[in-house]
Amino acid sequence: MLKPILQTPRYRLVADQIAQLIRDGEIPLGSKMPADKELVQQLGVSRTTVREAMIALELMGYVVTRFGAGAFTSETLPDAVAETNGLPGFFELVEARYSIEPEIAAIAASTVTEADITHLRACIEVLADPGLALDDFEHADRDFHITIARSTGNSVFVSIVEEFWRVRQRFPEWTRTTNRQNPADIARFFRDEHTDIVDALANADAAAARTAMRIHCRNSGQPLLERWRQVEEGALPGNTVVKRISTWQEEDLSSGAKARGTTG
Repeated sequence: MLKPILQTPRYRLVADQIAQLIRDGEIPLGSKMPADKELVQQLGVSRTTVREAMIALELMGYVVTRFGAGAFTSETLPDAVAETNGLPGFFELVEARYSIEPEIAAIAASTVTEADITHLRACIEVLADPGLALDDFEHADRDFHITIARSTGNSVFVSIVEEFWRVRQRFPEWTRTTNRQNPADIARFFRDEHTDIVDALANADAAAARTAMRIHCRNSGQPLLERWRQVEEGALPGNTVVKRISTWQEEDLSSGAKARGTTG
């Protein structure tokens, strides 16, 4: 019987190949991983693909990242060969949130209660604290987005947003790059963007809620996307998800300016 032909993302193919090299001992346990540039040259893939593969390898238990030192292979092998096919890529997660959460926010604009709005504003005050511990921040951020989904009265929306957070926690790079320490970034990202969402919900403005959430979801992954894009000149057109993501910034900034009644 014929079976469907599945298209496997390149980063997953790269992750599987590197994992096998580690299991075979060709990359020794506890050793420093080859530099991205070296892997790009040897594998003939983009740096974005290599970095997504490294994230997958970290999730699979083959690689650990040491702050200030870089990536190393684990001291011991995972108990079993991990499959990467079930792991969404970083770009896939960013795109899924960008596509779905704005629509949930638009629906919530007609269902959110005053109690929900009060709770959401309380979450913002927690998120805007520059001294907040990372675990507390993650809890408050998740609470904010789950509250919006829950306010729709649709349990499927709640399950979807909860799954986004489960997936997000699998990406160490996400946490590192969104854990901003600059007070200006904290004010802009954690207070202003969340406040725009809540204000739109409080005004029962579905279009504004959709726009504000789109901008926020795009910005959630933007630091890492931009960092990769800066060193990824030739690879961007070959990745359809990244290519779609690359059009968001101009669209969202334009929409945000209109929503605020500003230009430029």
